[in-house]
Amino acid sequence: MAAKLQIGDLVWAKMKSFPAWPGKIVESNPDIKKPKNVKNQHFIFFFGSENFAWIPFETVYPYIGNKEKFLLTTRIPRGFKEAIDAIEDAIKNMPEEAMADYQQRMSRPDPVPEELNNSVESADSDSPDKPKRKKRSRESDRGTEDGTPKKTPRLKSKSPPDSSGKKVRPVKSLTPSEKILKRAKMTASSSPSQNIFSSFSAKKSPGKIRERKLPELRVSESDLSYDPSLGAPGMPLSSGSLASEAGGTPSQVKSVIPTPMRIGFLGLGIMGQGMVMNLLRSGHEVTVWNRTAQKCRDFVKAGALKGNSPCEVVQQCDITFCCVADTTAVKDIVFTTNTGVLHGITAGKCFVEMSTIDEETVQDVAEAIQARGGVYLEAPVVGSRVPALEGQLTILASGDRKLFDDCFSCFEAIGKKSLYLGSDPGAATRMKLIINMVMGTVVASLAEGMAMAEKVGLDLEDVAEVLSLGSLRCPAIIHKSQAILNQKYDPHFPLQHQQKDLRLALQLGDKVEQPLYIAAAANELYKKARRLGYGESDISAVFRAASN
Repeated sequence: MAAKLQIGDLVWAKMKSFPAWPGKIVESNPDIKKPKNVKNQHFIFFFGSENFAWIPFETVYPYIGNKEKFLLTTRIPRGFKEAIDAIEDAIKNMPEEAMADYQQRMSRPDPVPEELNNSVESADSDSPDKPKRKKRSRESDRGTEDGTPKKTPRLKSKSPPDSSGKKVRPVKSLTPSEKILKRAKMTASSSPSQNIFSSFSAKKSPGKIRERKLPELRVSESDLSYDPSLGAPGMPLSSGSLASEAGGTPSQVKSVIPTPMRIGFLGLGIMGQGMVMNLLRSGHEVTVWNRTAQKCRDFVKAGALKGNSPCEVVQQCDITFCCVADTTAVKDIVFTTNTGVLHGITAGKCFVEMSTIDEETVQDVAEAIQARGGVYLEAPVVGSRVPALEGQLTILASGDRKLFDDCFSCFEAIGKKSLYLGSDPGAATRMKLIINMVMGTVVASLAEGMAMAEKVGLDLEDVAEVLSLGSLRCPAIIHKSQAILNQKYDPHFPLQHQQKDLRLALQLGDKVEQPLYIAAAANELYKKARRLGYGESDISAVFRAASN
């Protein structure tokens, strides 16, 4: 079958420990290297995920003619249905000549090997909670031509006969460390569809949802790191441009009916870009502003409006969101004379602060907005760059309840859950600081552990593998351990922001006289990492401070 398949063909492709998945053979990406010492492989784009990987010929089969063999009906992984829909759409859009050529080449498909058959049993065995066990081939089970059992010269002692009277070679038991090293490096996900980055191509949706062409936000090779909750380890992930070339569609499009209110958004940083993209995708009318005006260009091309100042955005919009880096930036945006948010606030204007800042500034901004007749809500988010891009943030809100309700469609577009924590401005900030304090201490502890492992001569790849198998297995631990292992620190959550959040959490602890011993120690490690020049890198770069 390998000789019949070619670039552009629609296929089923199977990675080890995963069910077969709908895909397409595409031109290889020079940034994604072919594995060493492996020949005869196709470069596959996986539908429903925008992931790419090199797959051996023997585990790639034509889609047409094999659908019934590979189509899962029970225990369906996340994204599988979307992948089927995407490849079926690709078939419908295929030119007649191309379809005729495809069918002619595939008219006599090779038989499908048993190990590639996605039966219910194989789907169960591919579950990350139930690793697949390979059947061992026992030479002693196979008789010779005269019916006598084969001899196994490597066995010094007599083997006990089985029920048929044949000798069976005992299976050597592996030590725990040998099992770990033998296990494939794909233990953290149940399907290749759970990707770290979804395409930005807008998908047609029913109802009242307005459609816009979305900006192409390119990712660098360092964004292709492994996040077990979203993709398969060792499986390179695509950029928006490659996904578009392969005919990809978003792995998940939400059916959100946008509010008729005009939405403003201040700040197009790591988090703001993803949130605005999802607001546009869901059909909201958005006016954007950023301190670096150049960042607005792609969103304006996608249908957003551009404001010349925070004041102008507030004046033109009913609800204005703000998501910027720190307290200083918030104060500049809100309180700057003539151009600030406060200058544009009039009775009934709504302002939603999504930045992670200190509680005192939250209350100062709330009082200033309310004093001018405006309505205030704070809504910091839990999540980093990837959840922001995929609309999977958790929104923590406190302040005006009616404004929280009015933001429903916006929160649906950018998040997976929104929580109202009360009318007291500051409650959401306290929650966010505690969550980020825990995250910071966990990653700092991981960095120290891997630094010590390196010092005592352990292989860091083995350490990361063990972490992925035990009770510590979670997206944060595995993603950051892989970043440390690969020494790729592209900022999903910038280290300087994590250190800022730890500092604010310590200040909150001082205020209520709560000792925070571990957080204080972690803060010192992050401060050292900033001194070493890793402030704009991902928080996993704290490893550099721990290892020096």
